[in-house]
Amino acid sequence: MDVSKKVKNVSAADHVKHNPAGVLHSDGGKLFCTSCNVTIDHSRELAVGRHLDSSIHRKRKVEIQSSTVPALIAKKQKTVTSMSQKSTENREAQNALHFDLTEAFVCTNIPLEKLDNQKLHKFFRLSGGGIPSSAQLRHEYLPKVAEYHKQ
Repeated sequence: MDVSKKVKNVSAADHVKHNPAGVLHSDGGKLFCTSCNVTIDHSRELAVGRHLDSSIHRKRKVEIQSSTVPALIAKKQKTVTSMSQKSTENREAQNALHFDLTEAFVCTNIPLEKLDNQKLHKFFRLSGGGIPSSAQLRHEYLPKVAEYHKQ
């Protein structure tokens, strides 16, 4: 009978819970060593233990503890999937803002060209992000606003 040496139902998040805070972190089902910034095979308990007992891990852990940057503030590795998801969420929020801005200007009869004013552009850039030109809003968002109000 062939017995698998892999742990059946232990996820990366379970390994994070069973170790001291700040040692391991998980993202997208992958297990990362926070100190070494490497992935660890979470399906094998021995692989996790070997990494945590390795001289490289201990050396890196001492370096981080003696540095001025705390381990919790240090950058944690992320999976590409989670990074692209965050980027998509940011893009969707920005598109919603542009739609709402176009809608507000159209509903109050303010010409979109007013958004090309230097002072207004500077204000928007300093208070949360830039806005596209009036031409881009007219081309991209005005048809969407018109379609929305037709419904």
